[in-house]
Amino acid sequence: MTSATRTAIIAGVGPGIGAATARAFANAGYHVALLARNEDYLSGLKADIERSGAKASAFPVDLTKSDTIHAAMTSLIATLPPIHVLVCNAGAAFRPGSILNLDPKALEQSLNVQVLGPLHLTQLVLPEMLLHGEGSIIYTGATASLRAGANFASLAVPKFALRALAQSVAREFNPKNIHVSHVIIDAVVESDQGRQWKRDAPDDALIKPDAIAAEFLHLTRQQKSAWTFELELRPFLEQWS
Repeated sequence: MTSATRTAIIAGVGPGIGAATARAFANAGYHVALLARNEDYLSGLKADIERSGAKASAFPVDLTKSDTIHAAMTSLIATLPPIHVLVCNAGAAFRPGSILNLDPKALEQSLNVQVLGPLHLTQLVLPEMLLHGEGSIIYTGATASLRAGANFASLAVPKFALRALAQSVAREFNPKNIHVSHVIIDAVVESDQGRQWKRDAPDDALIKPDAIAAEFLHLTRQQKSAWTFELELRPFLEQWS
């Protein structure tokens, strides 16, 4: 594979959507920058991508801490090709439960991961994209981005906030040739954990990480006369309203 001339940052890289997205952009010719807390996992994924002849770099980072984000991004900007894509995919564990029992500290942690982390990354990446006059930013949302169900405040509050961030960034920077998208994953993602939740469901009831990654890549290739801001993805078997 020829030397990559563009960087795609994948923030929140795990064995599901994050890893699939990293591989998709690497196979499309990007140098992928992998951001996550688990250094061992990042090293393994980096090696796996490089075995295919693609380019990858790993940046262990805690997205709840602005100083580690700044340190990682300073190194990334100094050493990698120009940044053309940012995918904000970080999620936080949550437990359904009554609002009466919601721990404010747990909610604060989730907001740090899913809102403030993407905000810091966006603020650091936008000036770099503006330098070369183009870029794409993708934020990963969920069903809870649109509807806050009973007992799901710990998930819905951060997801609502992330959607608001995406809308604001899009309205400010779309006219400057920065394509901003918010992708709602309206399904359980195929994974070991997803299989536990949907133990009796057929394979087609779970959304495939590779299929999500393909749509992320497609968003970065859209013609400027027909940009998508919000994209909802769900399996054909998913019931929705």
